[in-house]
Amino acid sequence: MPYNGPVRPDVTSPDALIFDLDGTLWDAAAASTFGWNLALEEMGLPQRITDEGIRSVSGRPFPECAARLLPGLMPIPHATLDHLEEGERLGIERIPGDLYPGVAEGLPRLAERYRLFLVSNCPGWYLEAFFRHRGLQEHFTGWDCYGMSGVPKAGMLQDLAAAHGLQRAVYVGDTQGDHAATEAAGMTFAFVEYGFGRVEDAPLRFSNFPEIVGHFLA
Repeated sequence: MPYNGPVRPDVTSPDALIFDLDGTLWDAAAASTFGWNLALEEMGLPQRITDEGIRSVSGRPFPECAARLLPGLMPIPHATLDHLEEGERLGIERIPGDLYPGVAEGLPRLAERYRLFLVSNCPGWYLEAFFRHRGLQEHFTGWDCYGMSGVPKAGMLQDLAAAHGLQRAVYVGDTQGDHAATEAAGMTFAFVEYGFGRVEDAPLRFSNFPEIVGHFLA
């Protein structure tokens, strides 16, 4: 359903805060790197992935991540993608991601005033692992991810706005792709400088999560 809210909502009084996951709420790069490299080794492939490589593709659907990190394997067979994803899943189970400072304390406080949502390009199992490991699900009104809906991030944001009647939502993320998706969805973007990407022209910027809490609870 199309989003009918204003192109530039009034960010002084948002009616919801929507969060990205990787690079915004937690950093699970080490776990993903472990899982990818385990899968590559099991398949007898010489390529290896680094934490920085994982961070560089954060926020993209899994097949696109694989294409960017393993261009020498293109076109990547579906069986290889499946094995890489299973490896990452094992990595997340063994090495849960680290919440950024202030997230565990700040989300419950924000949830007292705002409806909170989570929208990510991650697989469905990944989002479930985040909730299971960190126990923050109760603070979110709703969520969506590429693995659940198969919809690009802008579409997920539009669908969420339509389903919950959001008119002045702010999306909090860490990449230029997040910014572009937010603009396409007719929402306002808040950039977290501590994340994985760089955005020069974000209307809102925060250097840490407590700053987000302080700004929206002021």
